[in-house]
Amino acid sequence: MSSADGSFEDQDTAAIARWFDELYARRERYWWRGEGRYALRPDAYPDSLLTQQTLRLTERHLNRSRRRVLDLGAGEGADAIRMALLGYRVTAVEVSGIGVAKIRRFADEANISLEIVQADMNTYQPAGKFDVILCNGVLQYIQHKKPVIERMQEATRPGGINVISVWSTHSELPPSHRAVPAFCDNEDGVVTGLYSHWKTEFLYFDRNKPETAHPTIDQHVHSHIKLIARKPRR
Repeated sequence: MSSADGSFEDQDTAAIARWFDELYARRERYWWRGEGRYALRPDAYPDSLLTQQTLRLTERHLNRSRRRVLDLGAGEGADAIRMALLGYRVTAVEVSGIGVAKIRRFADEANISLEIVQADMNTYQPAGKFDVILCNGVLQYIQHKKPVIERMQEATRPGGINVISVWSTHSELPPSHRAVPAFCDNEDGVVTGLYSHWKTEFLYFDRNKPETAHPTIDQHVHSHIKLIARKPRR
């Protein structure tokens, strides 16, 4: 959580915030650089099974204006803006100050309204209950994942879903991602274990995938755990 002077109390978090500030400052858009980043059809995302499945599950929701989405680690806001365009009330949480500014600007350009919060995911406390919680590319920067996931689960309404993407240990961490601490999870590790009592809507171990999502100076691969889980209604 940020202190009164705007600095982050946790030094690892501060390093991560600075790192993403530097990355986001380099380009107009660091993530989702192509057209169609806010497309609402699942088939518009042939390279992202997680996005496809998320849209298929959320398009079943009626009265979306009464439903809430929480996007943890919102980056530059593409996922949050997409969900807002679908009609959800969205809270976007991001540690990078430059990321927060870009979310606000891109949301204004898309003519949608978001609640935007700058916060440390290690200590952020969601306010109220949500129908959908997105956590895409955040948990690999959190060493102690259990309390963060438990807060996500507590903040999820019965019948709601959590959507998670986190690096797995199947691939070695590439040198370009060692500037800040990263904590990949085993495929049978903390993340999948904590959702074992939820209904699995989607689980995919994406192994040794060439990285194309962001510009980088070297070619490398990542392995991911991609998970969508539904909270039991009872």
